[in-house]
Amino acid sequence: MPDLNLSEREQKLLRALLANEPVPGTPIPTIDFLQRIGELVPADSMGACLAANSGPMLEELELPRGLAEALGLDLDPHAGPLFLGRMHWSRYPRAAAACAGILPGWVDGVCIGYRNGPDAVAQIWFDRENTPFSERDLALLDLLAPVLQRQLRQRPTPHLPASLTVQERRVLMEVAAGSSNAEIAATLFIAPSTVRKHLEHAYRKLGVHNRMAAVVAFGGAPQGRSEQAQLVDEYA
Repeated sequence: MPDLNLSEREQKLLRALLANEPVPGTPIPTIDFLQRIGELVPADSMGACLAANSGPMLEELELPRGLAEALGLDLDPHAGPLFLGRMHWSRYPRAAAACAGILPGWVDGVCIGYRNGPDAVAQIWFDRENTPFSERDLALLDLLAPVLQRQLRQRPTPHLPASLTVQERRVLMEVAAGSSNAEIAATLFIAPSTVRKHLEHAYRKLGVHNRMAAVVAFGGAPQGRSEQAQLVDEYA
């Protein structure tokens, strides 16, 4: 990774992105969030999507809007499963051709994907028409990886108690994504004992008594159904 010397403007943008919280109920970032990333890592097109492992695209946001239609692209609504991790498409031309990773006539593309629960993957992508992404661009995206992960792992949470703190929500997001306490501690830069304490508080606020029930509650399962039925829906 190259050394990053950030200008005052870039530092301000980075601080704003680090402070940005996911929108409850969707793993798709807001337009404002995408535009801020675009100021830090310029792209001619960018967007985010959520796709089921079985293929169907569940949600999608593209900037600028209508670009695919303007380019005459016939997008596959069953484009999943999406790529996990960071992929710099111009480095892997065969994979780019097979996955339509680079827009026709454009020179480069980057995508970053994270698992969103057991059944779906959320991804954010960046495309450039004339200029390849540089090592510095990629380093900036790697620097933003924890922010992107937090945004793209947001679970549907329509009825969560308002008393849940930001850190408790972050811990629950990591639990819902399948992370262990040790992995959560490393991701959030806190002690494993602090993770356990956040979970204890979250259990009490959610009215549950174990990790699995917390995942179901955090996923927004309908009220009034048995825990067993909810778990079947979540993990079948």
